[in-house]
Amino acid sequence: MKWLDRHFIVIYIILTVVSALISIFIYNEPAIHAFLRWSLFYCVGIFGIISFFLHWFRKSADEIALGIGWEPGSPFQREVAAADGAFGVLGLASYWIGEEFWMPTVIGYSFMLFFMGVGHVVDIVRHKNRSPLNAGSIVWYGLLFPFVLLALLILWKMGY
Repeated sequence: MKWLDRHFIVIYIILTVVSALISIFIYNEPAIHAFLRWSLFYCVGIFGIISFFLHWFRKSADEIALGIGWEPGSPFQREVAAADGAFGVLGLASYWIGEEFWMPTVIGYSFMLFFMGVGHVVDIVRHKNRSPLNAGSIVWYGLLFPFVLLALLILWKMGY
């Protein structure tokens, strides 16, 4: 597996940072607002929609399952796809419809993502599953990004 295949989440984070910096320095958008808005767009919205398609369709879903170290063909793959897609839609709605979508999207996505991260850790500890897509950046993303989103949301609500 190539580095980018294992650490694909880095692309979404880079897109978020670059877009936020452009918004801050070119359009004078407040920093917290920019980072939260673009995080919701790329890391929740675009990532969720792409994850939906990758987890839903059999060929890519089976490749992902094998990369995680799980059996391919489980109906659970489509449930993960549906959850990813639902938050993807909310992430995009947060960007296009506006700030009234931010709080529920951040809270729900953070809850889901954190416990997905915990699930990976449990699988690593219990089953020694160090498969490329079960360990590494996706675990750190799942465990840490919810706190980044929640911190941005709190700071934004406080007026920063």
